[in-house]
Amino acid sequence: MPATTRLFNIRTVDSSGEERLTNRISTEAEIDAKTTLGTVRNLLAKEKKLDSGKARLAFCSKDGARVGDDMKWSVYQAIVKGDEKDESKSSNDIKILDVYLELPEEMEKKKTELSAAAQKVLDSELDMDLMKNKPELISATLKELASKYNHANFKAGVSKEGVVVAGSMSEEDWDLVLRNTQFLNGHRMVFTTYANGTKGFKRIDKAPFTAFSIKPRKMTSTEKADKNIKLETEYRIPRYVVTDDSYVNVFETATALSKSVASSSFSQLDIEASAGGNVFGASLSAKAGFSQSESQAMASSQSSSARTMNITYNFPRVVLHLDPRSLELTDECKTAVQGVTDEATLVQFHHNFGHFFSTNLQLGGKLYASEQFTSSESASAEEKSNAMKASAQASFSYGTFQASASVSYEENGKSSGSNQSSKMSNSLTWEAQGGDTTLCNDPPNWCHTVKPFNHWRVINQQDVLPLVDFIGSFTDFSHIPKHFADIVAGTRKPVNRRFRLRAKEKKGVGANEYYGLREDATKRRLEPLLNKYGQRLVKEIAMKDNSSFDVLSASTFYARFRERVKSESFTNNFKEYVGIDQYDDGCNFEVELQGELNQAPKLQYNVPYLIRTVKHQRYLCADTSGSYKETFFGYMFYARKSRASKFMFRQAGARQVKGDIDNGKEVELTLCDESGSPIAMVQRYEDDGSTLMLSKFGVHGDFSVENNAYMTYFEE
Repeated sequence: MPATTRLFNIRTVDSSGEERLTNRISTEAEIDAKTTLGTVRNLLAKEKKLDSGKARLAFCSKDGARVGDDMKWSVYQAIVKGDEKDESKSSNDIKILDVYLELPEEMEKKKTELSAAAQKVLDSELDMDLMKNKPELISATLKELASKYNHANFKAGVSKEGVVVAGSMSEEDWDLVLRNTQFLNGHRMVFTTYANGTKGFKRIDKAPFTAFSIKPRKMTSTEKADKNIKLETEYRIPRYVVTDDSYVNVFETATALSKSVASSSFSQLDIEASAGGNVFGASLSAKAGFSQSESQAMASSQSSSARTMNITYNFPRVVLHLDPRSLELTDECKTAVQGVTDEATLVQFHHNFGHFFSTNLQLGGKLYASEQFTSSESASAEEKSNAMKASAQASFSYGTFQASASVSYEENGKSSGSNQSSKMSNSLTWEAQGGDTTLCNDPPNWCHTVKPFNHWRVINQQDVLPLVDFIGSFTDFSHIPKHFADIVAGTRKPVNRRFRLRAKEKKGVGANEYYGLREDATKRRLEPLLNKYGQRLVKEIAMKDNSSFDVLSASTFYARFRERVKSESFTNNFKEYVGIDQYDDGCNFEVELQGELNQAPKLQYNVPYLIRTVKHQRYLCADTSGSYKETFFGYMFYARKSRASKFMFRQAGARQVKGDIDNGKEVELTLCDESGSPIAMVQRYEDDGSTLMLSKFGVHGDFSVENNAYMTYFEE
């Protein structure tokens, strides 16, 4: 005897008792009188016939009364059918059955719209003679007293459509969100190729291949309508937390990299770090899979005098937490990662699947606006920020109404204490990510369009990791980071990073003068500096102690020190010195670094280096042996490697910054001790515009004036 096919009519019942047929499911599984509703639920959910959105709902009767999963099928059928006869809905081979599911309020359609008949009554004119023939005096008075206030201009629009919230979304709903946002794809750096063959940084982009997929999981008790619902089927639904607190961010960007990080919706912390040459806590190194030309392109990326102030209005809906417990590698990614065997395949893997991956994502919508201002403008970044906030507030408060084309906000804040004014456009031009993007310049009406999940986009990304490191956190792929590192190690070799130090223009220092190893037999640059130091040394010691022994000791000490400096092994009768002047071969420096994947690595802040000239292979040296008791003195010379001193570069105005030194950055050349700790700055002798000397931190009146330099990379 052939098996009987059972056709289930799946119906939902809302809080008003209105039922709706949503779908039909057929099965040939046997269902007897002792079968429970819980068994029927798992039978319908098997093979994903009943989608996850409905599988989590509680059973109910026709009138919406909830029933438990432990109820026998025969009892439930008796409640549902009532006086109906079974034969009316069944044939010999097909048995038609009805199942009712309780629809929660958040899944119901909102009944905010009036019926057509009611709306017609409200729209029709009142047939009253008094309104048609009102006295002119009354009309004039009403016009005079009429307010220009329109409440509609001061509120955001309200959605009239039903909205499915995150807690009610099915597996199919989440799949649509994934296809709309591609949140399981990594991010890669995109470069452009110039006519001369070099490359320049262009933007951060989504990788074209998907590295991960959602791992199937069982629903938790909080995700089901009733804690007693037992659902064995697993669904590909990500781990999420509902987050709907709106917030505003205002931040400044200056480089192409930081602007791209901002426009790609990464966190403000990552935006600020990118301004210093770091991306997501790591430099653009071979570890991330960058080719030589791409690394050079990043090295040449520099700040512009035209900075950009940015503001984002963020309307998040959910936060996704992505880790190895909730993800798995796609088959395509598994094949690709196992096919990485050399430098070429490693770089190609990163080009396909990305360099970085975000493990914490906010989905929702945001409005983004930016305005440029130059560093020469009098207003501070804080004032620009305040002005932009005011402009943004106006665009939200007034909707399409504008009092004027522009507005000036004068900052007399307690913190700044200045009268500078910051002028910015009152009507910001917004860009939208998420929501109905056609309403981007109508914020009040755009806001509610973020609610539907099909309008969600990625609006903030945090906890960004190198893709290979994240892949290595998966159980079966823990060996991958070491495998990739071994490939990189096989390409490691010494690389000379070449650069010049262009002196900062000041009084006595021209616009295109450089630090360099110099020789001047006529002026004998260091001799006047030593003479001045000797005079102070003897005078100050004599004033402290009238003992002829101390005076004699200071004089003798200085005389011996002077002969040392004058000797051929130091300055060759004061002819040789390190100083600022016009460019020549002595201005080309290099540092030996370890290169990987044929990259040209950048110098790092706060890392000690031995610095030499390219042509003569002479090293920068420092001599502080002239310091006497508490009096510090140091000068610079050049010699062979065995006598070289360690120097580090520190960012001017931010000495603690670490990471890559970008081309064009203002740096402070600093002398280090043998352990690599900074001890003195390289500064300029106050009596000429050239000679470089050493100034100890916290010491004043040592004949030096501040004169930093700009890092300028070059290749030959």
